[in-house]
Amino acid sequence: MKTFSFLAAFFISVISQAQLISGTVLSKGDNQPIPYAKIGILNSNFGTQADENGKFQIQLDQVSKDKELLVAVAGYKQFRSSVSDFAKQNPHNIYLYEKVTSIQEVVLVPKNYKDKNLGVNSKSKSMMFTPNMEKGNDVVEETAVEFSSNKRVKINKINMNFSRFETTTPIKVRYTIYDEKDGKPNNLVLDKDIIATIGKDNLVDDTFSVDVSNERIWLQGKFFVGIQFIGKSNGKVALSGALFRAGYYRSFYGNWEKIGMAAPAINIDVKVQK
Repeated sequence: MKTFSFLAAFFISVISQAQLISGTVLSKGDNQPIPYAKIGILNSNFGTQADENGKFQIQLDQVSKDKELLVAVAGYKQFRSSVSDFAKQNPHNIYLYEKVTSIQEVVLVPKNYKDKNLGVNSKSKSMMFTPNMEKGNDVVEETAVEFSSNKRVKINKINMNFSRFETTTPIKVRYTIYDEKDGKPNNLVLDKDIIATIGKDNLVDDTFSVDVSNERIWLQGKFFVGIQFIGKSNGKVALSGALFRAGYYRSFYGNWEKIGMAAPAINIDVKVQK
């Protein structure tokens, strides 16, 4: 009986380990690692995130084999595979193919454009949005704010207003921009992954700004600007927030959900047609 129990435990352990898939997310073009890519299950809050060297581990023993595994990184075509097929290979490197995009140059005539700030520019200390950074790559949460413009806009800066920033080590934030479908974020529209490292010294009047003027991000109509805090931190960080604004939330590749009646303080500096 003891021998049977030992063998059963051994085989259960082997099966479990077989579903712990490891690998590296790589660019197919140059075979270079892609840092901090999200590896998750489509329409699910389950997944993991690669480290700075593109390496990952994902436990798939509790995931239905007919589910779809997804990796989506700005500037690359999506990687999709059934869990059943993905689990057949271990280790399993993931190769992403760069998107071929044709960018039409737009000449800015200063007199035809004006500077404007759009979005949530609250600096409230009483309403706060606190990211979950205690579990690191096991919890990947993304927050986005809705924007709308009848005229074409060019995004020059993305700003975040912090109500609290108490950390001894810098934090990393990924910026995302989506088009709109059925009133929610839909497809990534960026041509490259934008990740910033933020320390206390980088804040000006409790605001951090990332300059994206060279990325030539032109948008019109409804769109969403999102942020995702990367990695683990024991620091205390929070964004200001504002009532009666449209904010959305998801974990990994789960469905986007509206955040009640408030939104985090994410705003953008743009050039807009007069």
